[in-house]
Amino acid sequence: MSKAFESIGAFSGRMASKPGLLSGMMSTLDARVVAESINQNPAFLSQLVSNLDPKALATVINRNPDFLTRLIKELDPEQVAASVNKNQRFVTKLVEALQPNVFSRSVNVVFNKMRRATFRPGSSQAEAAEG
Repeated sequence: MSKAFESIGAFSGRMASKPGLLSGMMSTLDARVVAESINQNPAFLSQLVSNLDPKALATVINRNPDFLTRLIKELDPEQVAASVNKNQRFVTKLVEALQPNVFSRSVNVVFNKMRRATFRPGSSQAEAAEG
């Protein structure tokens, strides 16, 4: 099955590297459905990312910043981290090509997600000093 995912990922990556095609798709895609697919198929995400052109994807994201924000909110952080760790050069080139306001909005979503995941009610500094 992994060979099939690799082939599909490679083909999808080449197709998704065409800015007009991907931008048009993103304008009508449901971010929750895309996130569910990604969360259920981590191998596919890694293969897809390894075949994408980071500058072309950045162009598409810059044209559809709201989609990226909605997508990040729905993605499983462990799945994304695994894919990012396997494709660090890609991520670096993608971030360099993103418009600053698009990148900062995305980072804010990630930080808020991390904060909610790690916030522990009742664990204030005063309680820490008492314990």
